[in-house]
Amino acid sequence: MHKRQALELNPKALTLTDKKVWQGSHYADFPEIIEDGDAREFIHESVTDDADIPGSVAGLVYRRRDGTKWVVAWSNRLIACMLQVYTDIQRQPIHWGQIKTNLEKRGKPKFKVTKFGYIASIEIDAGSRSPQMKASFGLEA
Repeated sequence: MHKRQALELNPKALTLTDKKVWQGSHYADFPEIIEDGDAREFIHESVTDDADIPGSVAGLVYRRRDGTKWVVAWSNRLIACMLQVYTDIQRQPIHWGQIKTNLEKRGKPKFKVTKFGYIASIEIDAGSRSPQMKASFGLEA
């Protein structure tokens, strides 16, 4: 089982500055840069040789030149059949423990946040054995 991800960006390039994999492949090829208007896809494998429990639980942080950080996190735990996503817009240092807590307590199949003049949204399709997640980030209208 794998999870296909799609990330879209609007207005300026974002650079991957941090990532955290709690479950699933630690060797995923996450997009390093997302240019203005681009849509990027990747697959995060849910099973690795050393995984005790199959699933895909991870988070990515993309940064704009102005220091704004876009957090994208997901949880696809096969045993619990739980599909959750979480996104945030931050300017402070990233704390992975807090992001995981937010994902577990506030995460849901669809999540949206508006901060600092930006809007971020994320959604996961729960109707598939290999669910797809779509996330977007851009200027607030």
